[in-house]
Amino acid sequence: MTDEFDQLLATLETERRYFAKELHDGVAQTTLQLGLQAGICQRLLETGELDVLADELAQLEERIKRASRQVREMIGDMRPPIVESEATLDDFIRYAIDIHAQRGGPPVTYEFGWPDDMPDFSHTKIVTLVRIIQEALFNTRKHAQAQNVNLTFSVEDGALYIVIADDGQGFDVSELETVPGDEGGAGITNMRIRARALGGSLAISSGSTRSGTEIILTWAQ
Repeated sequence: MTDEFDQLLATLETERRYFAKELHDGVAQTTLQLGLQAGICQRLLETGELDVLADELAQLEERIKRASRQVREMIGDMRPPIVESEATLDDFIRYAIDIHAQRGGPPVTYEFGWPDDMPDFSHTKIVTLVRIIQEALFNTRKHAQAQNVNLTFSVEDGALYIVIADDGQGFDVSELETVPGDEGGAGITNMRIRARALGGSLAISSGSTRSGTEIILTWAQ
């Protein structure tokens, strides 16, 4: 029990550092740019350069929209998926895919091949599973430069499988796993911890060329 509690605390701390980094690299940088650009606009107004001022104001408006979008997306990522109370696992996954598409992610081919008579997952387990998939899809948007993603649920030799594969640029898995959470390594660490919490295991294969990345989540029935 102590080991599980320590692991939970470590996960929470890792996620706090991860979001702190995302805020610093995203929202904080954008708002700094807003302040600098507002100063430029003030000087242009004082010198009467109204044509140039109009262009700067248009850019300022776009950056404000970007900052607002970044904040909304981070808040959305921290909330549990919003679906109907009687929603199935399939509904939750489709919701996650819809959010991914709304944020400009590559198209996802989705196949749900688990049997209808499979025992239902609890709400907590569903959310935990969706978090893994959300993290994988987030990585395809931010890092992979992928054109397509395949998400499949299948059963083979009595085991349940979820496979998330993209055709992106890939990365060195062993190298990223050694990176501290506040420097970008939190995603994989948290995915593995959540997989273990579900009673499963997570395997990641990728290459440094455009061979893509494949994430396999497995449970024994």
